[in-house]
Amino acid sequence: MTFFECIKMAFSSMRMNKMRSFLTMLGIIIGISSVITISTIGTTLKKTVSDSVLGTGATTIDLQVMLKDNNSNYTRITKKDMITEDMINGLMEKYPGDYELVTYNFLSEGEVITENNDAYVLRIAGIQQGYMSYSMQKVIKGRNISSRDVSEKKHTALVSEVFEKQYSPNESIIGKTISLSGNYNFQVTVVGIYGDKKTLQQYELGQKDITTFIYIPYTLSAKLKGTPSEVYGYVELKPNPEKNPDILTKQAQSYFDKLYERNEHAKVHALNYGEITKVFLTVIDILAVAFSLIAAISLIVGGVGVMNIMLVSVVERTSEIGIRKALGAKTLSIKRQFITEAVIICLIGGTIGIGAGLGGSYLLGALAKVLLNTMAPDVAESINIVTTPSVLAIIISVLCSILIGVIFGSSPAKRAAKMNPIDALRFE
Repeated sequence: MTFFECIKMAFSSMRMNKMRSFLTMLGIIIGISSVITISTIGTTLKKTVSDSVLGTGATTIDLQVMLKDNNSNYTRITKKDMITEDMINGLMEKYPGDYELVTYNFLSEGEVITENNDAYVLRIAGIQQGYMSYSMQKVIKGRNISSRDVSEKKHTALVSEVFEKQYSPNESIIGKTISLSGNYNFQVTVVGIYGDKKTLQQYELGQKDITTFIYIPYTLSAKLKGTPSEVYGYVELKPNPEKNPDILTKQAQSYFDKLYERNEHAKVHALNYGEITKVFLTVIDILAVAFSLIAAISLIVGGVGVMNIMLVSVVERTSEIGIRKALGAKTLSIKRQFITEAVIICLIGGTIGIGAGLGGSYLLGALAKVLLNTMAPDVAESINIVTTPSVLAIIISVLCSILIGVIFGSSPAKRAAKMNPIDALRFE
């Protein structure tokens, strides 16, 4: 009997026992679909995090003032332990072009009242000169907040394109002075307009009560809040995207280690959030593999079900086996017939399982998008969830289906092959 004849007989046997064949496949379907779903979730989560953080270059080197480990008698950080502007400027001068200061400081919500007594609410935040490029926002008119604005605590500001359309629909707002009221009352001169696609779409659709950010120099924000702007306990730096962030992190760490070597109480720890993201992605991989292995246990149960049904099939077809052996069928041919049938059952079950797993994964991906848009629309704008099936998991699933068929079909096949043709012919 050729291999193709074995396949033909396997499908013929399955057609005769459709319900039994499906129930036999069920364990394989559940196991494979679980593995595919878990691996796809892991791959999708990994790609989403990677694209949202590493892919956009939106990673930072964070400088944190901490107590030295060997000083148990000193319990708090004081002003003299803080990172100063001179230290930051020294780092920039020593390594020009390697870092941008992107520290952000939320001030409060404020209100702008126009000459027509129309009120517009704004969120006021203090930024450093590098924040706009770090946050992937573009200044479309005028200029950005400059280092001079920051150092001189100038009353300058960046406003959104939507606010300009609200406040002054017929002429540019650049160069105009606006008054902010609320927790803090002060005036700023608009020096630039930044684009905001989401709020612009809302505005064009007719929504008028839209709250956007107005950005002022970080030092002005600190001055208004009454906090010192010349010292920092925490600093965010954007590394040059063309250079290795790990090297730049070590470079910054070495710089501050030298500055703080005589400080008995405090130190500065440089932390690369891109590296943390990579560690997180590794954890996702490990968890995906672990959960996939747990889900794969059901494949063993499915394999036992296949072996059980194949043993029943051998008993039911004892007379057929006896006739074939009496006509000269070899032991290897009998084995091949039943192993092929077991493999076909597992392969079909595995294929259905792969389809079910992919379908479930896409459904979960769509549900995640809906929930994200509903619960956190601001975050949803910067996160693109694209369901990404694991090709490797699909290939492994197919191979596992074949392997299970061979392993669990071998015992029934051997039993069929060892039958005595005379006893088999007499079986009723």
